[in-house]
Amino acid sequence: MEKHDVIIIGGGPAGATLAHFLGNYNIETLVIERGEHFRDKTCAGGLPKGIFDILPEGVKSNFPYTSYNLFNVFYKRKLVASAKFDEPFAYGVMRSQFDESLRRGINIHYSERFISFEESKNNIIVKTDKNIYETKLLVGADGIGSIVSVLSGLNKKSKIVIAEEKEIPKIDYGESLNVFLGDFSLGYGWRFDKNNVTSVGAGSLKKYYKRGLSNLVDKTVVPIKVYPISLWDKDLNIFKGRVVLVGEAGSIVDPFNAAGIYHSIYSSKLLAESIKENFDKGSFSFANYVEKLNATIFEEFKYALILSSVFYPMLSLLKSIIFKPHILEFVVNSQNETGYLSYKSVFERFSKSKHIEVKIAMLILKLLKII
Repeated sequence: MEKHDVIIIGGGPAGATLAHFLGNYNIETLVIERGEHFRDKTCAGGLPKGIFDILPEGVKSNFPYTSYNLFNVFYKRKLVASAKFDEPFAYGVMRSQFDESLRRGINIHYSERFISFEESKNNIIVKTDKNIYETKLLVGADGIGSIVSVLSGLNKKSKIVIAEEKEIPKIDYGESLNVFLGDFSLGYGWRFDKNNVTSVGAGSLKKYYKRGLSNLVDKTVVPIKVYPISLWDKDLNIFKGRVVLVGEAGSIVDPFNAAGIYHSIYSSKLLAESIKENFDKGSFSFANYVEKLNATIFEEFKYALILSSVFYPMLSLLKSIIFKPHILEFVVNSQNETGYLSYKSVFERFSKSKHIEVKIAMLILKLLKII
């Protein structure tokens, strides 16, 4: 029987980078990926300023990307605020190229489907449609439809966004990242160039989603790809025994803007640290993984949840306050310390505002016991 220290189900950003991070600790891994090389992945492909700071060393410059220096916000399809920056504040990638670059140099089996696992005191037996393996740890990095999550009873994925994207012939929006608000129920739209196409998309919470949202951003007729996203909703049930979840398999997705790539990679980095510590101690509790998440990603996500509760439902009330160039600059520059938007900093500034509209919003949050 083939044996591995760690078996990772899913070869997306979470699974692939986890294999790299663990390899740096001399922990041997196998990634099982049901897709093929350069598989298509429906995704906007947006990355924050700090993405290069968390990528494994071997993959930091292996993929093409588009840089964005201009941030435009539209309300009901009218440009209402714009801010330009000297350096890129975000990047865009084609997922097939990006994911493939992350997989270079790792031990990965393509076109192999995970079926089940059996856990014992000392190991886990993993069954696929092609083989049977033995491993010390099993990691679910298999996204929103995680079979590992379902079979282990972990992470129920209670807060779902439905998003759609279409790639239209490049219109040359240059270095601009364009966000559209006001036409989407508890959601937003986007438009930006990446590689040789323009990405157009939109999304909203599942109960409010109606197909064709992206046409409110651009009416160009091309195939529309629809995909669900599982947002973080305070569910810490992401490990049990020798089984643990990472990335979107554990709903480690920004609850404000539904971005998942950065936190998939960051959570893999934290999980690799946890696994290394566990191997050194000879124990297999992942409480240290949750502690690391609580101190970093989830600490910011708590404020992201609060802000999402006020921003989208009260947009018509707050639009005259927040659609200002200096506000855009503050939000974007909040990335400077960590490389990702600091929701805590944004909330602290928001909560201190003397504008009556903000005071009303804060009162509503308190009445609803959100804060």
